[in-house]
Amino acid sequence: MRRKPKRKNRKIKFSEKEYLKKNYLRDGKGIIPIELNNISDLYMKYDYKKLELSDEFCNYVDEIAYMFSVDTDLIIEIHCPVISEEDQEKIKKSIKTNYGIEIDDVEYDIHLQNRRSNFLIVLASVLMIINYLIDGYVTDFISDCFSVVWWIAIWDGIEIQLIDKVDNKYKRLNCQQLYDAKIEFVFDK
Repeated sequence: MRRKPKRKNRKIKFSEKEYLKKNYLRDGKGIIPIELNNISDLYMKYDYKKLELSDEFCNYVDEIAYMFSVDTDLIIEIHCPVISEEDQEKIKKSIKTNYGIEIDDVEYDIHLQNRRSNFLIVLASVLMIINYLIDGYVTDFISDCFSVVWWIAIWDGIEIQLIDKVDNKYKRLNCQQLYDAKIEFVFDK
């Protein structure tokens, strides 16, 4: 027998805006705090030259940045032991490079989506015209098959334009926001 919930229709009172304001906003800017005990924690485990940021670091930064609107200026605040100016510049360059590569990847995906969408819409148009031209000359089965194929092609083409492409544009804006983020170092003792 199933238990009845103790509180039926309980309203949860949580405000994401208040949570952000309390924990991640300062002077209208979004703060992404990062604790870095060792510089090598920032990079991939087997990266000898220390060029590629670790997945854990990127996932954390992306997760926090996702909560902010794309028009919010971000500050990546790295709390760490004292490090040299050279290491600071290397870290800043690595972060910029990482998000620059992500922007480039998203732009390439958008380009491919445009090409695929245009191809599907043209293919659907051609198949629709062929379907209407052969409508009285072939069996209903063949005509119905053409109708299904052009309908699927046009549906996929429009879905790419209206859904997938929009998702990638927001992803690009988030990457651009992180690329433009100010990087500050806070030296903890």
